[in-house]
Amino acid sequence: MKRFLLSLMAVVILSACTSNKETTEESRVASEMHRGEVVYKQTCVGCHGVDLRGRGSSAKDLSQIGSEKSPEYIRSIIENGTRSMPSDLVTDEEDLDALVEWLMEQK
Repeated sequence: MKRFLLSLMAVVILSACTSNKETTEESRVASEMHRGEVVYKQTCVGCHGVDLRGRGSSAKDLSQIGSEKSPEYIRSIIENGTRSMPSDLVTDEEDLDALVEWLMEQK
């Protein structure tokens, strides 16, 4: 939650401090992103990549996770980890809910 609020505050500050149309457009897009996508980009993208396809053999391809796994399974993996994935990467309940919801949309 703290990361989300800090990101949102940064977007507001940057959009208020600039008259550059391109920066304003980027800020608008960032503020309209699904909260779960924001959490993913802050927490998961390093291993699973921007395209959700994973990096190397240790990070699972998540691009079709919503059609392959249940929300309960996804939540359990995020909370408890697996062989190569650490547990408790997302500790804020609202961020976790948003991340699971967004991942379920990936089909």
